[in-house]
Amino acid sequence: MESCYSQQRRFLISVFVLNVLIYWGGYWKVSGCFDSERKALTTFRKALNDSFNILSSWDDDASDCCKWRGITCHNITGFVLKLDLHVKDSRLGLGGRIDPALVQLKHLQFLDLSSNAFNGAPIPDFLGSMKELRHLNLSDAGFSGRIPRQLGNLTKLISLKLSSPSLSAKNLWWLTSLPSLTYLDMSFVNLSMASHDWVHVMNMSPSLVELYLWNCGLSYISPTLPSVNFTSVRVLDLSENNFNSSIPNWIANISSLVSLYLSNDNFHGEVPYDQFSKLPNLEELWLGSTDDSLRVDWSEFLEGSWRKLKILDLSFSQLHGGIPNSIGNITSLVDLYLSFGENITGSIPRAITKLINLESLSLYGYKMHAAIPDWLSELENLKHLAFRECMLTGPIPAALLGGLSSLEELDLSWNQLNGNIPAALGGLSSLLYLSLRGNELNGNIPAALGGLSSLEELDLSGNQLNGNIPAALGGLSSLEELDLSGNQLNGNIPAALGGLSSLEELDLSGNQLNGTIPTTLGQLSNLSWLLLSYNSLTGNVSESLFENLKKLTGLTLSSNSLVFYPHSDWAPPFQLSYINLGSCHLGPRFPLWLRTQKYVQNLDLSNTTISGIIPTWFWDLTPQLFELNLSNNQIFGQLPNPFKMQPGAFSIDLSLNNFSGPIPCILNGASFLDLSNNQFSGPIPPNFTSTMQHLNYFSARGNQISGMIPSFIEGINSLTVLDLSRNNIGGIIPLRLGNCIALEALDLSKNRLSGGKSTSLGLLRQLQTMHLSNNNLSGEIPSSLKKCTSLETLDLGHNNFSGHIPTWIGKSFPALRILSLRSNMLTGNIPAQISNLTSLQILDVGQNYLSGSIPQSFEDLMAMKKTNLNLSYGGIGTSYYKENLFLSMKGQMLEYTRTVSLVTCMDLSRNNLSGEIPKGLTNLLGLRVLNFSENHLTGEIPDKIGKLALLESLDFSKNQLSGTIPLSMSNLTFLSYLNLSFNNLWGRIPTGNQLQTLPYPSIYMGNNGLCGSPLPNKCVDDETPQAPMPVGGDLEKDEEEYEMRWFYSAVGPGFAIGFWAFCGVLILKKPWRIAYYRFFDDLENRLCFNCHCT
Repeated sequence: MESCYSQQRRFLISVFVLNVLIYWGGYWKVSGCFDSERKALTTFRKALNDSFNILSSWDDDASDCCKWRGITCHNITGFVLKLDLHVKDSRLGLGGRIDPALVQLKHLQFLDLSSNAFNGAPIPDFLGSMKELRHLNLSDAGFSGRIPRQLGNLTKLISLKLSSPSLSAKNLWWLTSLPSLTYLDMSFVNLSMASHDWVHVMNMSPSLVELYLWNCGLSYISPTLPSVNFTSVRVLDLSENNFNSSIPNWIANISSLVSLYLSNDNFHGEVPYDQFSKLPNLEELWLGSTDDSLRVDWSEFLEGSWRKLKILDLSFSQLHGGIPNSIGNITSLVDLYLSFGENITGSIPRAITKLINLESLSLYGYKMHAAIPDWLSELENLKHLAFRECMLTGPIPAALLGGLSSLEELDLSWNQLNGNIPAALGGLSSLLYLSLRGNELNGNIPAALGGLSSLEELDLSGNQLNGNIPAALGGLSSLEELDLSGNQLNGNIPAALGGLSSLEELDLSGNQLNGTIPTTLGQLSNLSWLLLSYNSLTGNVSESLFENLKKLTGLTLSSNSLVFYPHSDWAPPFQLSYINLGSCHLGPRFPLWLRTQKYVQNLDLSNTTISGIIPTWFWDLTPQLFELNLSNNQIFGQLPNPFKMQPGAFSIDLSLNNFSGPIPCILNGASFLDLSNNQFSGPIPPNFTSTMQHLNYFSARGNQISGMIPSFIEGINSLTVLDLSRNNIGGIIPLRLGNCIALEALDLSKNRLSGGKSTSLGLLRQLQTMHLSNNNLSGEIPSSLKKCTSLETLDLGHNNFSGHIPTWIGKSFPALRILSLRSNMLTGNIPAQISNLTSLQILDVGQNYLSGSIPQSFEDLMAMKKTNLNLSYGGIGTSYYKENLFLSMKGQMLEYTRTVSLVTCMDLSRNNLSGEIPKGLTNLLGLRVLNFSENHLTGEIPDKIGKLALLESLDFSKNQLSGTIPLSMSNLTFLSYLNLSFNNLWGRIPTGNQLQTLPYPSIYMGNNGLCGSPLPNKCVDDETPQAPMPVGGDLEKDEEEYEMRWFYSAVGPGFAIGFWAFCGVLILKKPWRIAYYRFFDDLENRLCFNCHCT
């Protein structure tokens, strides 16, 4: 009894003392932090790299470290409880290493080092000994490697945040030692090795409330669980993994779930919506999928109760059918995000207006083919409205905008909306984001948009807007991004845009703006991107424009007429990562200010009048570049060897310069490499592409490269374009070139290749254009080529191929547009099967030994029948390869590049063809070039030759044609070259229209029976066929004779009146008479002086 009494007494005394301590705590509070903890923090600081003075308040001499930045101490004891050193931008964060002195903070409960830059350092194991920690945040701090299992010793841990793509974990069993853990975020951590046990680990963590495993490389999720133990979970985020399975049913047994994120997990099959709808607390359901693998039946989905559902995301799921009326039954919905497949069409049911709480409505890819319904204005609480790629048509209804006064986001991009932008948009005072990108809107930008004082982003790009940029836009004080690119805006850039003090991105590229860049843009101190390319801007760009643009990271001024030539000692205030000054006048010296730019990743100085040798310091910049374009200048000298670029670099374009010497080895590779039209010499080095296994485009066209085609090219599976034309490359085509299975364009023309053509080329199933012309290739055209069924251009001209033209050409190439076999040693007939090539627009088999007649079936060449051809040629997966072809036109060989898609040509010249010209050829209305010269053709020129209205060049010379020249030939209004010489033609030469512009006797010579202009032979027989009169008949001739009689009768009186009018003035006006004679006196003096001088 006494013992019990004493215990009670001691307890009461303890409570009393504790209350006294609490009450008088303010007086007994320790002054400043403990010396041991201050020393530990000082040691910790010394190991850090603090380039931006984040810890400037950490003064070694200051006794109270509790006042240092990021430190919180206990109010009574003074122990350090919290160390929060997180930053918003890792580029401005702490680096270095974590010193073990940190463990001296034995009472530390909160540690946050997130978003710093520890540059790949591992997470220290000793953090596991800081057992008082409750909250640990190391997310995105630059740590890498394995997560130490010692973190499992932090048994009091409540919150653990380790989100980082450079971290990994072999297993997660150490998490089971954290009984108090309620919050776990391991998003982006590589958990691929823990895929098979992560579910069971989480099932042994019953205290978990929020779990984030977003994009962790997980590939397995248990389909079943014997029991679900983590029943406290309210937030479960498994998005962006690769489970490749159906959604497991046990998820629906977590009755505590409030938010469920399963987007883009490669789940497939039916969504278990019948079970999800029964989750009593579910408010958010995210099932978006970019791979269209989840199936959702609207009618069944909407049968569920969904009592508390507020957010529903079914983006890119396989939604069957349109949106049903029953969508209006989920009245609790606040946010609705739906995306649809390519074939889903429908309309928006008006029942959606029953969702009176709806604040966000987003539809993507829902093919409505209709106008925007104005009754959407009934959704008065709507804050976010997005209809992207919904094929909306018509104007934007002003009535809709009037009822959506709460709207903060409006996205109608990538539709087919037309008409003007309604001024009523200016009344949406709460609007933060407005995008009308990629429509067909026209007219002026309404000045009323300048009243949207809260607007942060305005995107009107990719429309047909014209007129001036309204100065009123300068009043958008909150605007951070302004994109007006890709329109037809003209006039000057308004100086008022300099008032956009919050602006971070300005894109006015791709318009018709003129004048100079206003100096007021230099006031945009927050600007990070300035894009003014592809306009008509002129004038000098001053250094002063950039004085206040210290945050600028991207600058594009290309394709204008700007001059930018700062002083040689200019040091820009910015550090650019993206520079595009193509077509600006920068030269002749290389821009020295680039030397100060330490973070450049993309650099375009093409066509900038730079000449001379590149300074050596520039090559120190290239290892950090992803893109480099110095093309179309006058730069000479040799490239450094090796040539270094950033790992994973995209493009190197040094074309159209005067670089010389050997081609260097390119370190770290590139996807696009253009060295064309320089003076590189020697062979391509064998180690040239040792690090370029992802090379997509390679052109060394127009150099002095010798040697053979290197064998390493055979191993580049990604290569789509190979252009080594116009060099001195010899040897044979590599036997394994067919291993480049992705190849779409192959140009080896104008080299010294010899031997038979490699049969492995038949493996190039993706090949669309092949140029092997102007080499020494021989043998028959190999049958293996018939497997190249994607060919659009086949150019084998100017070689030594022999044998017959194979008949399979007409069957194997359904897309063939250009066939050139010119100047070989081919014999036999022209196969009629060629007429099966319905896409063929250029056929050139001239200068061979072909015989027989012209196939009558050539009239079926469909591509030559079309008028106003606008064939899109060169779509081979890369927009950089320029198709080119030499054609015999207008009596000479001409090269066609960009315009080759507009040429339609049939050239059968310089063969041994006989027979008549098929009359059906006059149905090929799209023909522009027709050349049958130097054959043995007989018969007459087809009477309806005049139907070929687009014909520009016609050559039938050196045949045995007879008869008269058809009168219809005068209808060839585009004809600029004609040669009918050395045939057996007779009769009067037609005149009129275009033929009058060809007054050359040589085009008719060698036809002894022809007469009339321009030949000297006059036609005697009046009944010789006459050319049609220019306008019409004898009546017109009589009218012309009548007019001529009046003309001659008026000449005499006209001369008399003019003569006396002039002389009469001189007689009556003395001052005029004096000036007249003085003029001739001065003229006489000058002539005499000149004669005397000579």
